Amino acid sequence: MIKGGILILISFLALSSAAAQETTSDHPTESACPFIKIEPERLADLNIPRFGNAIFCVNGEMTVTGGHTSGFIPTATAEYYKDGKWHLLQMVYPHDTGCSVLLKSGKVLLAGGYEKNLGIGQTHAVEMYDPQSHTFDGFGCMEQKRTQFTGLELDSGHVVLSGNWYHDDAIELFDGEASFTYVKDVSTQRNFPHIFQIAKDDAIFFSSTDIKGNTLDTIIIDRLKGEPFTHPLFDVWKPLFIPLNQRSDDSFIGNKEAGQYAYLFPVKDKEGQVAIAKCEGMDFSLLPTDYPVPMFFQEGRILYHSQVLTDKKAHRGYMLGTDDRLSETNRHYILCIDYNQSPATLTLYYTDPTAEMHNTTPMLTPDGNLMLAGGKIQLNASGNFRPSSAVFLFRFGSEAETERSGLPTWSMIILLLAGFIAMSCIIYLFVYKKRHPVIEEQTSESASASRELFQRICRLMDEERLYLNSELKVSDISQRLGTNKRYVSDCIKLHKGCAFSYFVNTYRIEYAKQLLRQNPEKKMTTISWESGFANDTTFFRTFKAFTNMTPKEWLSQND
Repeated sequence: MIKGGILILISFLALSSAAAQETTSDHPTESACPFIKIEPERLADLNIPRFGNAIFCVNGEMTVTGGHTSGFIPTATAEYYKDGKWHLLQMVYPHDTGCSVLLKSGKVLLAGGYEKNLGIGQTHAVEMYDPQSHTFDGFGCMEQKRTQFTGLELDSGHVVLSGNWYHDDAIELFDGEASFTYVKDVSTQRNFPHIFQIAKDDAIFFSSTDIKGNTLDTIIIDRLKGEPFTHPLFDVWKPLFIPLNQRSDDSFIGNKEAGQYAYLFPVKDKEGQVAIAKCEGMDFSLLPTDYPVPMFFQEGRILYHSQVLTDKKAHRGYMLGTDDRLSETNRHYILCIDYNQSPATLTLYYTDPTAEMHNTTPMLTPDGNLMLAGGKIQLNASGNFRPSSAVFLFRFGSEAETERSGLPTWSMIILLLAGFIAMSCIIYLFVYKKRHPVIEEQTSESASASRELFQRICRLMDEERLYLNSELKVSDISQRLGTNKRYVSDCIKLHKGCAFSYFVNTYRIEYAKQLLRQNPEKKMTTISWESGFANDTTFFRTFKAFTNMTPKEWLSQND
């Protein structure tokens, strides 16, 4: 009976392993992060097709406000989701591609947007949404007329605003009650800037594009209470342009009670490689990740277009993308970033090609799922005239944890059965070990074999410097040692707690440091190539991730 239970458990584990392997079968290379197919859930459609709208959750209700509808015509309507359907509300102003700020009071500040049809002009318009009564109150106007801008509430309850589109930019302050006042000019005219809080009553402002959509050569960071400054991270990495409404608080990962103000945001180098950056106070750094952010899937390139939405409870961030090509039908991608790990672990989820799900501002629900409502066809200007009313939900919350592990959807029943069988196995092994002490010897031998394999791996790296091969793969190591590549990967994870690529890069970075000390006059391109990196971009990104400094900065401190 017990032996039969053991066989059932083994079969169950084999099925689970097969399911997990199926989810990662689309790896383009061994060094790529896991790719997992995901099926979105279709919810009830919006009453009105819309794009350029705000989306948020207040009073426990998913809510969309404003934007423009069919014909590129602004719509002064809002909708909230309750009892499985969307309920239509009348607003005071449309706020097409305006700004939304969720206030500590529980209300929502809505401001600005295009003045006319077709995305023309800017407005001063301001109103307040009360989710308790589902009412809108137009109470005043901003100091500056704006669209495509950003707002952030400080601890004081004041709201800072900055950014614009084809109109002058400046920093202004909302007092939390009724008044907007000019604060200061900006050093750089910006479109859709990031606004990050760095102290209780201070914030910084930066973007990669100006008010006409031109890319900025130099990233200058303005400060609410201080002088503008620059940071060396932006010499190599520029903030990724996000052409959608965004709220900086949705990217927060710090602890305001402890005075820690930290955010995640996407950046891109001149080669187009995307990475995740961290802003903490006035310091910027790349977030170390177990794999580079994937940029390709099968035949196409991935275009990332959203901020990093952070689930503070799960310590997980999400960034959305689509296929980078002009098409009525595209795949959608969600990069999952488990940022509490060191390095942060990445997983890329992808959908089948779809004609109904369009590019729009995403929202993270209170239970950790992602919602897309409305939107337009990616990269297609005519999509502004034909926005969508479709609503989709991607389940990443606690109820989806088991599914993400690769188990089937009926896994809860199986887990109960498996728990019973596992307990039987434990009892069986406990009794069996008393009668057969050789079991303990085998376990000891297994641990010894693992240590020996790891030592052999390290000897290969130390003595033969295999890491200098920029195309080194797990299979190369396993062939040299006459073992299975899965054993090599598992052995490295067991003894070093990291993936194979991260393990190899530790050797490459240490070798690069050695070359920098011995040959400080050498070009960085030469150092990169001689250290085993495939290109300069990967070298600089990895060096920064491991040392929190560029190679030149590290050399100046260790000369």
